[in-house]
Amino acid sequence: MHAKSIIALVALSAMSLAANGQNTDLDRSRLNTAAYYNYSDAGDVTIQVHVWGAMRFPGLYEVPRETKLSELISLAGGPQVPERARRSVRRVQLQLHRLTDTSREVVMNLEMENQIVVSDADPVLQSGDVLSAESVVRQTFSVRDLFPIVSAAAALALLIERISAN
Repeated sequence: MHAKSIIALVALSAMSLAANGQNTDLDRSRLNTAAYYNYSDAGDVTIQVHVWGAMRFPGLYEVPRETKLSELISLAGGPQVPERARRSVRRVQLQLHRLTDTSREVVMNLEMENQIVVSDADPVLQSGDVLSAESVVRQTFSVRDLFPIVSAAAALALLIERISAN
């Protein structure tokens, strides 16, 4: 009877571990910074491409051979852009790097500022391509930013005038 209890306890533990170990691809991407995604069907000829930087789901992607850049961007969840304040400009730069005979070159460079740009050029990916994304938010200069500078200059001018008057 004691042996049956131990076997039942071990079986329950194994089932619990198996249930906890069944994460979806989305769960794995949130837990693992080196995520792997396979978007191919059985029998597809596939290639592996990397997605780095400010994308929602960076990682290694295995995709069908004729996949286009726009499809990879969609699979990776698009660029991860921080919230934009009223007086700021948001810029996202996407670069597609491809390995040539001697080096890695930038094949395509897309720059988006405060909008989503759909490019006419949508290259077919090759094995080993790297898509990198950079997202930058910068503050713009306005009249409100000029006020502290002018008031400090005026205070300094008054101070110099008072000192020179004495």
